[in-house]
Amino acid sequence: LASKRAARNGWIGPMKSCRRHPNHYNREDTYGRLMSTTISDAIVVGGGPAGVSCALWLQQLGFHPTLVEQNTRCGGLQLSNPYTNTWIATSHDVHGADVAAAMHDNMVRHGVDMRLSERAVHANVSSLGGGLEMANGETVQGRYLVLAGGVAPKSGGFKSRLGLIVGPGHGVAKTNFEDARVAILGGGDSAFENFDFVSQRGAKEVVIFARSIRARAEMLDKVPPHCVVVGDYDVDEKNNTVNGQPFDQIVVLYGYEANRESLLGLDVLMKSNGFVWTNEDCQTSQERVFAVGELAQRVHPCCVTAMADGVVAAKALQRRLETTRTAKFAGMAKRA
Repeated sequence: LASKRAARNGWIGPMKSCRRHPNHYNREDTYGRLMSTTISDAIVVGGGPAGVSCALWLQQLGFHPTLVEQNTRCGGLQLSNPYTNTWIATSHDVHGADVAAAMHDNMVRHGVDMRLSERAVHANVSSLGGGLEMANGETVQGRYLVLAGGVAPKSGGFKSRLGLIVGPGHGVAKTNFEDARVAILGGGDSAFENFDFVSQRGAKEVVIFARSIRARAEMLDKVPPHCVVVGDYDVDEKNNTVNGQPFDQIVVLYGYEANRESLLGLDVLMKSNGFVWTNEDCQTSQERVFAVGELAQRVHPCCVTAMADGVVAAKALQRRLETTRTAKFAGMAKRA
């Protein structure tokens, strides 16, 4: 960390590892007094499926992760997912809230260090590790950083308001569609899935406007072809019309994109689709920084693949951390 940050946090001397506890460090403050701090093996930023999975695996592999989450509970996008999930092999017909509750309970059960209701605003990394600057002015330190949060619905330039909803989730779930005429913008899975969701809630008419069809083949069976308009379309926000047709609700479902705030000011390589580039270990272009889940979108984005990403990153971190730990142990061992 830069010296001015060190001074602000009350210390300027180098940190020296305690021989009995490798994660416990001693350092001198500005008055030369010996102070102590705990350095996490990895700081995981984001308590969604990917971040929770990574932290749980690191904890059970014998390391000391710290998870930072701005919400009061873990769960990520699952906290606001009103849809039934039939894709998890070990469960059936569970809702996002159920998945989120199970994740949070597991973190508590395994005693993972969590900093809930705390927001990270900036990160610094060096060859020795990284530090998070929190919104409350504190600094959290770790040997590695794992970015595991922060995707947002693509807005296409629209803003949510009365009569216009951007993104799936609670905004759609809490809206009364009874006898409403609804336009859905987008041609992916979410658009076709929400056609069914909105129709079941009493909508008088639902029309999908898609520049192209990207939804999975089985999703197409849920929507009559005459309810889909393919090609360019014009939206008049003032009059809530699409191609001149008036609608009570317009739902914008263009997918997700990486939230730049989730990068915490780090200069990491990005892919052409707007997500973070990572290698097969989920490591970014910065050696000490990993990215998992939908922020990197290495594979099809969903709850299960996000959890798998967390495992991949945890195992990669295990290899790096155990190499360091083994070397330290060998250095302290007696010589024959």
